[in-house]
Formats: sequence, C-alpha cells, structure tokens
Amino acid sequence: MNQRKLGILLSYLNIILHAVIGFLYVPILLHYIGKSEYGLYQLIGSLIAYFSIMDFGLTAAVIRFYTKYKALDDKQGMENILAISLRGYGIVTCLALIVGGICYLFLDTAFENSMTTAELIEAKDMFLLLLFNIAITLSTMIFRAVINAHERFFFLKGLETLQLILQPVLVVLVLQRHPTAFSVAAVQTGINIFLIISRVYYCFFKLHIKIKYHYWNSELFHSFKRLALSVFAVSLIDQVFWKTNQVILGIVSGTAAVAVYSIASLIYMNYMALSTAISGVYLPHVTEIVAKREPVQKLSDLFIQIGRWQYYLLALVATGFIIFGRQFIQIWAGHGFEDAYWITILIILPFTIDLIQNIGLAILQAMNQYTFRARIYFCVGVLNLCLAIPLGIYYGGIGCAVATAIAMILGNGLAMNWFYAKQIHLDIRRFWNEILHISITVGICLVVGYMGNLIFASNSLVIFISKVLAYTIIYITGIYYFSMSNDEKHKVMNGFKQIHDKIS
Repeated sequence: MNQRKLGILLSYLNIILHAVIGFLYVPILLHYIGKSEYGLYQLIGSLIAYFSIMDFGLTAAVIRFYTKYKALDDKQGMENILAISLRGYGIVTCLALIVGGICYLFLDTAFENSMTTAELIEAKDMFLLLLFNIAITLSTMIFRAVINAHERFFFLKGLETLQLILQPVLVVLVLQRHPTAFSVAAVQTGINIFLIISRVYYCFFKLHIKIKYHYWNSELFHSFKRLALSVFAVSLIDQVFWKTNQVILGIVSGTAAVAVYSIASLIYMNYMALSTAISGVYLPHVTEIVAKREPVQKLSDLFIQIGRWQYYLLALVATGFIIFGRQFIQIWAGHGFEDAYWITILIILPFTIDLIQNIGLAILQAMNQYTFRARIYFCVGVLNLCLAIPLGIYYGGIGCAVATAIAMILGNGLAMNWFYAKQIHLDIRRFWNEILHISITVGICLVVGYMGNLIFASNSLVIFISKVLAYTIIYITGIYYFSMSNDEKHKVMNGFKQIHDKIS
C-alpha cells in the first residue's frame, strides 16, 4: 500500500477516532467543568484560532515549492527554499506574539459585560497559555510541511492518532484534581510540545533534510509570496466563517450561547474532516502533475473522481443528520442544546458544495492561482461578518448560521464554480451532472429514512442505534447499485478483497 492510500486510510481512522472520542469527550467535559466553563474554553479557543493562521500561508507554499524541486531532483533548491522559509516563520512568530500581547490588553474591555470577574481572570490566563502554544507551533511548522511534501503520511497521521487517544485520557486524569478550562488548555499545550519534538527529530534523523541558504531568487520569492498571501487570506476568511460567530455570541449573549454553538461546531467540523481526509494528501501529487505540465484533463478527471467519492460519504452523513440529528443531540449533549440541530443543518448543506470540490484547492495551489479565491473569500467574509452581527443579536446562534450559509452559497457555490470552469478549465458541467445523478438516489434514501424514523419513533438508545445502522445499510446498498460506476464498484470490491486477504 503506497503512502498516499495509507494517508487516506489513517486520515479516516483519525476522523472516526476524533468523532467517537469527541462525542464522548464533550459530555465528560460538561460533567467536570460545566456549561459556562466549557463555553469559556471554546470562546478563548476561537480567539486563539486566529493566530494559528498567522503562518501567512507559508506552509502551503513550502509544500508546493519544495515538492516542485523534489520532483525535479534539485537538492540545492530544496535546501534553499527551507532556509528562506525558516526566516519567514521566525518573523510571523514574532508578529503573532506582538498581536497577541495587544489583544490580551483588551480582553477586559471586550468581555466585561458578558463575563464574571473570575471568568475574566481565567480567560486571560488561558489566552496566554494558548498564545505560547501557537507561537511554538508556528515556529516549527516547516517540519510538518517537509514531512507532508515527502508524503510520509504514516508518520504524520500516526502522530495525530496518538494525540487523539492521549489527549482525552490525560485531560480526564487532570480534571479529576483540577476541574477547570485552564487544565484542558494546559494538557493540550504539553501534548503539542511532544508532537513538535517528534516531527523535528523525524525530519533531521529519518528524512535527513538540510536547511542551507544558497542564493536569492527574486522570481521565486514573488511566486512564493503570492501563493502564501493568497492562502493566508483564505485561511483568515475561514476563521471568519468558523470562529467569529462564536466570538460575536460571546460578546452579545455570553458563554452559554457559545456552548450551544460549539456543539454544532464540533459536528460540522467533523463533517468537514470527512472530506479533507482525501484531498489533504493530494497536494504533492497534484503539484507533480502541474510541474510536469500534464494535460488539464487529467486534473479534471481527478477533480470529478475524488468529488464523487467525497459526495457518497458526505451525503450519507448529511441525510443521516437530517433524519436523526435532533435525537442524537438530545442523547449526546442533553437538554438546552436544541438550537444546535438547526445551526448544524444551516451550515453543512451549503458547505457540502465546497467540501466535494476541495481537491480544487490543491489544484489552485499547485497552479499558483489562489489569488481569486482569496479575493472572493474576502468579499463573502465581510458579508458574513456584516450579516452575523445583527442576526446574532436578534436571533442568536441560528442567526449567525444563516449569515454563514448565505456567504458560503455565494462564495463556494457560485463564484468558485465559475472560476474552476472559466479560468482553470475544469469540466464543471460534467461534475454537476454526475453529482445530480447521484443525488436522485440520495433523495430517495432520505425520504425512506425519514419516514422510517417517524414510523419507528422511540426514545430507546438501542432502537436509535438500530435505525441509524439500518439507514446506513439502505443508503450504501442504494448508492452501490444505482449510482456507482463499474470502475468504482470494482475498487470497492477490490478493497474488501485486500482486507479479506490480509485478515486470512
């Protein structure tokens, strides 16, 4: 099994672990620290998340150009791009600390009307700890980029698996003695330091990388800067989509409203991970296709092929949540989180357009055509912010979700599809024709599942799990026989055969 397939397999293992552990983890956190402390933890985490994007797109640029030199077997270019990048990471780390220090001074002013004195003190302590966490992460991101460029996904994803298992275990042990949001942040920081040391060791002693400055290339620098800043701009707007709503709610409604929105956030972020598991390992491969100047038809076929597989999976989860989501949230989080159902639906449905096309992001990065996405995302990000503030004040979390949904439909749906078709020359018409054909089967399964859930209504956990499993079987059967191509059916059967052979 090659590293790319292994990376996808481990990514899905991590997604399953993340979902299972996360859904068990949240009720445990709520039990130990309560709804307000959990909301505080999520609120400060949302603020700090802005600093995680302050690598200014350097990581994507490093992967793109390092992979290019690697494909051309230019060792001097590989060493040189790492040396130039490392200086850039040092600058952005200092910048993050300066901006973070300024933000720290204004925390009292921002949250004095929605937090108690004790909450403010803990929030400030947590902010400083997580800012330190972000600083050491930014300064060492180059090593993660190098491992990704070498496609050593077993090591990279293996560390993530270890983190997923280790973090909740250590958090629960610590919370038994110190049940505060700060304790959760402290455990996170400790584990992150361990992962960073592991990645640095792997790069120098396993990959034997060298970081050495050889020359200054103005053309390379401008191309590097263009891609890096474009990726940064998109990452910034992503934070507007995924984190600003929680900050707005924290200011206008308090930590309890943030806690409700965070429940929805956990669900749709796991939903997003289902898609990025595949596309996330394809940037080096796409970069090689572009570097070798292969026909754009090859990229178009890859775009459609991966999009179909992503849609099969995402449509199962989306329709399943529409049918069973309300009862799931009640079982999982308890009473008081009912709005999380509608917040989740409002976001995941339009978000699906972007997720089934996110291999396109790797194509844009490989072609150094990310600028348009950055401009469009800036416009819709401003729109999201302008809509979320008044809608959040009057309608709470649901209002914020409506604002985000409108922005995503305009940006991810209309603008990006036009650009893919007209500028990148991907076959978008064929893509949507194939998605529409699959959607007929998906729609029938949704109706059958919804009616079945109404007929067999029950509060029993056993019956609930049985209904979810029954719907999954109905969906998979329908997709296999009525939507999959012969080639896709062959891949599915071949995959089962390989698993059977290894087991036996």
